[in-house]
Amino acid sequence: MLTKKLAAAAVILLAAGTVANAQFNFKNLKDAAQKVAGNNKPSSAASTTSSTPAAQGKTYYVSASTGSARADGLSATSAMKDLQKAINTAQDNDVILVAEGNYLGNMDRGYIECGRFGNATQESDRGKFISIYGGYSPDFSERDIIKHVTKLQPRDQKFIAPLFNMNARRPYGYNGPEGNVVIDGLVFDFGENNIYCVANVNDEITGTPNEGVLTGRFVEPDAAPNCPKVGYANGDEYALHLDVEGNVRVSNCIFVNCRDYGIAGLMGKGHIEISNNIFISCRYAACQIRGSVRDADIPLVSLEFHHNTVLFTWTRTKVFDDMGQGFRFMNGIRTIDVHNNIFGCNSNCAVERVYYETTPAMEQAKISNLYDNYFFANRRDLEIASAGAASISVPAARIEEAEQIGPKYEGNMEMPEGNDAFINAIDQPYLEGFLTLKIMSSQSYNANSAANQVNRLFGLNQQGTEIVRPSMYCNKYPWEKAKDLFGKVNGYGAQMPQ
Repeated sequence: MLTKKLAAAAVILLAAGTVANAQFNFKNLKDAAQKVAGNNKPSSAASTTSSTPAAQGKTYYVSASTGSARADGLSATSAMKDLQKAINTAQDNDVILVAEGNYLGNMDRGYIECGRFGNATQESDRGKFISIYGGYSPDFSERDIIKHVTKLQPRDQKFIAPLFNMNARRPYGYNGPEGNVVIDGLVFDFGENNIYCVANVNDEITGTPNEGVLTGRFVEPDAAPNCPKVGYANGDEYALHLDVEGNVRVSNCIFVNCRDYGIAGLMGKGHIEISNNIFISCRYAACQIRGSVRDADIPLVSLEFHHNTVLFTWTRTKVFDDMGQGFRFMNGIRTIDVHNNIFGCNSNCAVERVYYETTPAMEQAKISNLYDNYFFANRRDLEIASAGAASISVPAARIEEAEQIGPKYEGNMEMPEGNDAFINAIDQPYLEGFLTLKIMSSQSYNANSAANQVNRLFGLNQQGTEIVRPSMYCNKYPWEKAKDLFGKVNGYGAQMPQ
């Protein structure tokens, strides 16, 4: 099996001047990949995920290269140029088809919105129940999300909104038919916008693990490492934020270099499906959806997270102290199904089952199904959080023993040997950097510093300083290579989009 030598020491801060080598034997990993186990032929998307638009209202066309700012968007030959304009124009049940290109909102402000972030309870910002499909050729004669990339990739823009905020809410007391929301075939990438240390393998401050990684480490908000930097922003802006209800699907998307979650959201009454996506090098967590209903309506909320590939999720800071989960079982949702995913190289845990419900009875009623998933090289495969007690780390082979998981818990395992197509599709310098991750921590104390002299005058505690320097932290991943991960393991992870 792909042996998990990625020890917990990878994220433990050591004594002054010492270095922890958390070595996952890269050579052994490559050797194991030569032993074919299972079918490595490219696989197609799961049957539960349809990537074909089902037109109900009007259909709008958007093309960055052939569209016009003044067009009505109602045909392929009169496409709009701006995705934001199409969203503003569309009404419930309309479909928006988006051709290849980079879409940055009105006047290239850097973000897209359907209703303002954090304001979905206001009538003017409830959003719309619309479907958005990317991946079309400029003339809309072909749809191929890998060939015709539709991306949201800001560069020098600075903004304080999610890259894409999607609201779709009904007024309180609404009893009509459920609405539909689809986001399909988009690439969300902060890699050109994030602030990173400039790569320099000879300067440990930069967090550059090897010559092949594109940048040094990500620079967190309020951090100021003494080294050259590249990029424009490092705030806590979400990639895709949802405040939705009804029938919701997010499929065939790529979330890469996301500095504050891949998908974060609130779910009202209804069902949300997150399927056939790739999450790679996301900070905080790849996916976190909370229920947003009163307690009596929690049984009416469900979520399915399946056939996704989740790699290299990073903790909140370079100290590796919190967050860093692939998927989080959150509160306010009665039934959650997580299956047929690949979780690999997540810096805290692949999956966290949190303990946040308001009463023990509600907590007991939660259905947290976790089954038929592949895991490899995660610090923890499953973390069970509990109220007022230490969390519990559970390896994939023992998930059936976790009483908080179920009734479905079968089929979780470390990725079998021989999945060379998948391993080789990961950017190799990035993978090697993670698997040889090491952290240096040093402390110092100066009794004669100005601060400590003042503290002694007032009887306050003395202060020291601590420096933490990881060999790698949330470095930029080459977004083009993220596409290579579709369809590499038959039946697990993101399949080849149809």
